[in-house]
Amino acid sequence: MKPYQTSKRFRIFDIGVPSGMPAFDAKHIRLCNAAALIASTAALAFFFWEIPLITDWGHTTRGEATLILARGLSVLPFLIPVWLNHRGRYDTARWCLVVWNCLLIVEMGWIFGGLAPSHLFLVILGFILPSLFPPGKEAHLLWATLLTVLTFTAFLILRTWHEPLVPVHRSGVRLAMELAVTGGCLILAFLAGKVVRDTTWRAECMAVYEKDRADRLLLNILPPSVATRLMDDPSTIADGFHEVTVLFADLVGFTPMAESLTPREIVQMMDDVFTRFDALVEAYGLEKIKTIGDAYMLAGGLPLPDPRHASKVAAIALDMQETIASIQCPDGQSLQLRIGIATGPVVAGVIGRKKFLYDLWGDTVNTASRLESSCLPGRIQVEATTREQLGTCFVLEERGMIQMKGKGELRTWFLNGKSEPN
Repeated sequence: MKPYQTSKRFRIFDIGVPSGMPAFDAKHIRLCNAAALIASTAALAFFFWEIPLITDWGHTTRGEATLILARGLSVLPFLIPVWLNHRGRYDTARWCLVVWNCLLIVEMGWIFGGLAPSHLFLVILGFILPSLFPPGKEAHLLWATLLTVLTFTAFLILRTWHEPLVPVHRSGVRLAMELAVTGGCLILAFLAGKVVRDTTWRAECMAVYEKDRADRLLLNILPPSVATRLMDDPSTIADGFHEVTVLFADLVGFTPMAESLTPREIVQMMDDVFTRFDALVEAYGLEKIKTIGDAYMLAGGLPLPDPRHASKVAAIALDMQETIASIQCPDGQSLQLRIGIATGPVVAGVIGRKKFLYDLWGDTVNTASRLESSCLPGRIQVEATTREQLGTCFVLEERGMIQMKGKGELRTWFLNGKSEPN
């Protein structure tokens, strides 16, 4: 069971709580249900306890029988708030609970006068009122508090000047009643405090759980250091990097291939390909930037600087070619990649407010994209800066000068593999 879930014994407290309701709103409904059920149980217990005080067994008058019946029926209205919550009438449910509690206090003062300290129940009501009415319902809370004060005043008047309907003067009975009422109030106060504590704890656990889940989702979308900065300060995040290595990879002939596949087959194939690429990115400590259709973009050297960014990107490019060779299209065709790699300065930042995206901009990004689109199927193409960064650790084959859209002529090399150690 998750820490914010309710045990099966207390599912009745969830009556009227719709699925998806925020935890801090739901806790006030649960508290209202709990208070109503506890109050109904207490009223029923006091009903059985009061019977011998109201009547003499075997000599019950019609008036006493009527009074007993009225006291018994007074338990039922405490169940109405639960039904109102079930109907979604939350404010009415709260007011029903408050008003009936006040009426019952006045009724006890009318019946027993100053015999019992029944006004102690008002202390419990005053305790749960701030938790019963959520923030934003301050006007309701004010009027409910005023009603409680008026109830206390009416009880004191009845206790002082009203002749009780049950004039029991024996000291033993008085003591028994005071013990019962005071003890009952203590038990109710404990139960009310426990319900407030448990509902608040549940709401807090739910909030923590939801925040952790949101943080995990954010960490899946953004680099950890960037996600942490965004959680601490939601303002614009933009950073400049002097030197990073950017890789673009694209499936060769994907569009005509997709025409022969069902939508499910396309999605499953792309999910398989990109999931394997994601695992490689994590293993090399690089940063996946995004996918665009059948294209995959990653970078090395950001958001944290890495002096080996070029060699890591070159190594993952070779692994990506091996990985794609092991995957077969559902129609039996083999898959091939074109990969372009460029090294240089970029600007990185987070865009969007609802769907965040960590993206890169700059001439290096454009060059990597052009290197990919002008590359031969199954090959990895790099430009001069990347070649210099790789040094003698990799086998490079000069391709020569090629014409690139928006770039003019550019000298490029094919990356064929890693150099054999001497």
